[in-house]
Amino acid sequence: MSQDAGADVSGAPLGVDEAKAAALKQVEFYFADANLPFDKFLFTLTRKDPEGWVPIDTLASFKRMKPLREVLDVAGIADALRASPSLLEVDAEGQRVRRRTPLVPVPDAHTRSIYAKGFPDEHEGLQAELEKFFAQFGKINGVRMRRENERPRAFKHSVFVEFASADEMQAFLERAKAEEPEQDGGHAIKYTDGTKLLVMSKPAYVSMKMKEKGIDPSQNPPPSKGGRKFNAFREMERERQGAGAAPANTRAEPLEFEYNGSKLTTRPDGTVDAEQVAVPAQSVLRFTGAAATGSWKDLKDTLTTLHPTSFVEFPAEATEGVVGFRDPVSDEKLAQIQEHGITVGGQPVQWARVGEEEARAFYVERANFRASFLLDRREAERHAPRRGGRGGRGGRGGRGGRGGRGGRGGGRGPPPSEKRKANEPPAVEAKRSKTEA
Repeated sequence: MSQDAGADVSGAPLGVDEAKAAALKQVEFYFADANLPFDKFLFTLTRKDPEGWVPIDTLASFKRMKPLREVLDVAGIADALRASPSLLEVDAEGQRVRRRTPLVPVPDAHTRSIYAKGFPDEHEGLQAELEKFFAQFGKINGVRMRRENERPRAFKHSVFVEFASADEMQAFLERAKAEEPEQDGGHAIKYTDGTKLLVMSKPAYVSMKMKEKGIDPSQNPPPSKGGRKFNAFREMERERQGAGAAPANTRAEPLEFEYNGSKLTTRPDGTVDAEQVAVPAQSVLRFTGAAATGSWKDLKDTLTTLHPTSFVEFPAEATEGVVGFRDPVSDEKLAQIQEHGITVGGQPVQWARVGEEEARAFYVERANFRASFLLDRREAERHAPRRGGRGGRGGRGGRGGRGGRGGRGGGRGPPPSEKRKANEPPAVEAKRSKTEA
């Protein structure tokens, strides 16, 4: 969201009904056709569970959801999501949510989108400001702020906006044409602050850029400097190809492995018995007050000098997270961590213990994630001779994650960067999340 926690765009505190409406709108966007197929971390979460369930508590830690936690707990968010007419489904316990319908490509999304540039420098709340501005011209599926390929991924002062219908998109362009007939290949429209924005259809923008680079617009554009963007449909196609070469239901075969000092065996659904997962007492801490731009790796490196870590869960754009340690954290050790003055993204963070039940849930989740990774690797190794030595499933195996809420690496081949250790499950690239030490 763009405003203070628990407040609307005007700064007024949100009521419960308003917060529920905002939560429903935001989570529906997360799972929508316009976002889920291109959100590597969230798509990865949906693949971690055999039935596609995603913990509501995880979604609630996302930056755009965090302000609503001032008003709603997980039960309140679950109640809000139950009002989704057709997209979302909440489980009986009110702890998880999933998309009702399978993902299928939407062929006209590109032609329903526009390009606009000329926006002010990025500031807190700009995303919500942009959404509010474009919503006055019709229903929109999403506004994507365009960023530089190189870190720190600076805002390029331009966006892509996908309208829900081609008619509304065309009406927007016609309105811009009436205000400013022609400007650098497009038209102009005034932004909230009076600045003139250059706008054009997304196909026109792509064609213009290809011509500038001397590329025939009738040909597919080459990959960007930042590499191929994540696309869930490409991953699912790899998964289908892998599944076609695999013996039936081989993932249901038990797999024994060691996790956190205990021997575990996978069940037919690929998960482990939660009761068998070893959980060190008083070993999980929650931190709050982080900057959304903070680095999980810097935090992990700092903590390792104080107490060996087991995992770090710090979703991309989140301002809080959870750390699991290999050994119990005594009161003295907790005081040492609190007094160390640790900062995340330049902001000092506060530390508190996580209850034992919640701590167990984190360890069980990590154990299941590890089990899924090992099952995927076993499948890849089984198929390797038939697929030239590097086969395997492109779906779950390729879903990895850098650990935590955000970027991770690909599922096949060696780790793409230092962001994933050799003994970690694959991570998700471009954001950040759970990491195993």
